[in-house]
Amino acid sequence: MKTFLHVGCGPLYVDPVTQQPSRPQGFDISSWNELRLDINPAVNPDVVGTMTDMSAVPSGSVDAIFSSHNIEHLYPHEVPIALAEFKRVLRPDGFVVITCPDLQSVCALVAQGKLTEPAYISPAGPIAPLDILYGHRPPMSQGNLYMSHRCGFTLNVLLGTLESSGFSKVVGNCRPSYFDLWALACVSNVGNEQLLNLARQLAIQDVLMLAQSNYRDGHLEEAQSLFLEVLNIEPRHAEANYGLGLIEASQKSAADALPRLEAAVESNPAIEQYWVTYVDALMMSGITHSIADVLALGQQHGLKPETAQALAGELAELLKSK
Repeated sequence: MKTFLHVGCGPLYVDPVTQQPSRPQGFDISSWNELRLDINPAVNPDVVGTMTDMSAVPSGSVDAIFSSHNIEHLYPHEVPIALAEFKRVLRPDGFVVITCPDLQSVCALVAQGKLTEPAYISPAGPIAPLDILYGHRPPMSQGNLYMSHRCGFTLNVLLGTLESSGFSKVVGNCRPSYFDLWALACVSNVGNEQLLNLARQLAIQDVLMLAQSNYRDGHLEEAQSLFLEVLNIEPRHAEANYGLGLIEASQKSAADALPRLEAAVESNPAIEQYWVTYVDALMMSGITHSIADVLALGQQHGLKPETAQALAGELAELLKSK
């Protein structure tokens, strides 16, 4: 299994639905090992280090690097040092994914006189252009000066900086509505098809994250459209099928959701919640004859014996009531 280095990982977060550690976009738990690096020992990283000194990570030891909203915390003269470190620890066929604030879209708000007005609402609260430019004020006011920003980028500057640091192939994207930049940079001169495939996988995760956010907020029509967009690229995508199954179960019927839920289970059988929802849908649809086999199969993968026993109990009660 490949390994990616999660630079500036922060605290470990476990998804409340899947009960799996949350991963950066494009680095799913079934395909990647995660090596967590952070400057702050309090977040319990695997490696304590900085972007400019990752000496605890051997040269050529990781397949990829993910760095989300870290590079802007460096002084400008430190950026080439950090990118040289990124390149050092990557294998010859490795790549780095960097996301950071987009100064161009942020400054458009500043030019409108909205320096301190909320640009968007994050899980940490309202974020104003002032926070994007100089660092999130609430944690900084409590002494966490790791959050301060010391440099910034537009898309052209970020891509040009990666190219001048020796990365052979670089692509990027600006998302003005999210005030951020995304860049993918490869160590070796990979073919365009391979580069586009990497970018496509990252795009899938980006769309998926937006779909899940819309679903949580109750915007089911928007979520459904985005889940379908993922499936147009990867028809057997487990999370997209599961999300669509939940929407179809709520808007139509459990029977209509079954093909989607079955696809989710088949594509990623390690997720227990997929099995639970699938079995519940089978019971609600009156398709009870196959549930025992489904529970047996599930226990060979991600379904815990105690959960299977509870579902079997629900089935027995359902059959008694008929």
